[in-house]
Amino acid sequence: MTVVASTSTVEPDADPRSAPRSVPWWGAALAIFAGSRVLTTLLFLWVWSLATPRSRAGAHPSFLDLVSAWDGQWYWYIAEHGYPTVLPLTASGAVDTNQWAFLPVYPYLSQLLTFGVLDWRIPALLVSVAAGFGAALLLAALLMPRIGRPRALFAVALLSCSPLAFMFQTTYAESLGLALLLGVLVLVDRGRYLAAVPVALLLAFTRPGVLAVSLAVGLQLVVRLVRARRGAPALPRRELLAGVVLAGVCALAGFAWSGIAALVTGRPDAYFATESAWRALWMPGSPSITLFAPWVFAADFWGTQLLGSGPAAWAAPLALGVLVLGFAGFLLSPWVRRLGMTTRLWAASYALYLLAVFFPQSSVFRLLMPMAPLSGAITPRTWPARILVLAVAAGLQALWLWVCYGPVQDYWTVP
Repeated sequence: MTVVASTSTVEPDADPRSAPRSVPWWGAALAIFAGSRVLTTLLFLWVWSLATPRSRAGAHPSFLDLVSAWDGQWYWYIAEHGYPTVLPLTASGAVDTNQWAFLPVYPYLSQLLTFGVLDWRIPALLVSVAAGFGAALLLAALLMPRIGRPRALFAVALLSCSPLAFMFQTTYAESLGLALLLGVLVLVDRGRYLAAVPVALLLAFTRPGVLAVSLAVGLQLVVRLVRARRGAPALPRRELLAGVVLAGVCALAGFAWSGIAALVTGRPDAYFATESAWRALWMPGSPSITLFAPWVFAADFWGTQLLGSGPAAWAAPLALGVLVLGFAGFLLSPWVRRLGMTTRLWAASYALYLLAVFFPQSSVFRLLMPMAPLSGAITPRTWPARILVLAVAAGLQALWLWVCYGPVQDYWTVP
């Protein structure tokens, strides 16, 4: 079977140490991620020592309190109490924030692993770390056929030390969601569409974004058909049908949770009303979800916060336009093109998904974790430059940890 999506020319690495090694690639990836966990643990201990009464977890939190703050508390509450059959309401009669905004696989899997004895946070943290190891392996597996072992392993190191890396040691669902997503992308890149279906279904009930998978798979099939017309190897009918099945399943799964919420609560808009409740914390008086509108609102909001309400505030919407165009240009750059069609189409699809449905606020950085395959485009040729990039990434991780868990809290410091 010919798989156009998985054929590529590996760019040679300039470093002579790129010759074959005795350590297998998967062992190197696991070792890199394990080393990064030592770094992140030390950084967590550092911010733990800085805790004050104004810190998120208080002046004298336990380590488990620290790593299970914010969304971790919601996942714990779901594990203990499930989802409400009647939506809670605010004093004004609007739907209040509640559990339906969070998907069930992570909290229930962690609850299962308590075996009725352990504190829920212990297996939840172990699931996050284990999923991080899985994500490191799958990222290397996705990128190696495109850019070779040295660059793929550097991408693993960059993800493992990045500002996002402490999410692998919190009781958030991001780590498990990233591992499942990368599993889907590896299978799609190899043309194994049907094998990706169960993984995509798990992803659909772990973290939002499976609709972007549907779009990326659909676009990949279209590109492969067009290339076949231009002389590339033909797309086998069975593979085409399997890809259509995967795209269709992902599309349906993307709306399944809202349907479940409607059935359980008896309210057709239960999920969207819940999501609107979270947005109302930032967008008072705007209960409905309008595609793409939140980014415009956020540009104005943050522009006013940073620059005031004068003419200078127009710089924020302008910055949004520059951001969109700059990202589009980045996807067209030779650094990203070498990562292959699957990664590029996924990144474009997920970016469009975020622009359409996400309200950018303090969580925007962790929602960029699914863009992890793009780390393969950031690989300096020399080792001193690579070390510098990793040092900067680790420094930014320390900064974000300090902002999120440090001595002072504010509305924009929630990860």
